[in-house]
Amino acid sequence: MSVIDLATAKSFLDVIHSADDQKLQLLLDAAEDEAAQFMNRANLNGPWRSAACEPCSEILSEPASEPEAVPKSVMLGVLLLLQAGYDAGPDDMEKLRRAGEVKLAPYRVCMGV
Repeated sequence: MSVIDLATAKSFLDVIHSADDQKLQLLLDAAEDEAAQFMNRANLNGPWRSAACEPCSEILSEPASEPEAVPKSVMLGVLLLLQAGYDAGPDDMEKLRRAGEVKLAPYRVCMGV
């Protein structure tokens, strides 16, 4: 189940029809999974507090009791990854993916840096 709803994704992509809903949901789920992997997180439910101040074991072992709101920059990063998979040409795909990763990078945890 996506943290970002399909209506938000369709609005971002300017999709007004429902013909691609199943495809878009699959791509959205994949983009969220890719974002979580890039950030070294189990999912997009949080916690979203600053990772720089917390030991990795505390961040990764503390499941959020309730899903926290996804930060807007993380949401944008996921939507950019979605756009790269949905309607980007070969020249734009890499640019969109890099832009998405730039938005996700501050939320990476336990990277040994």
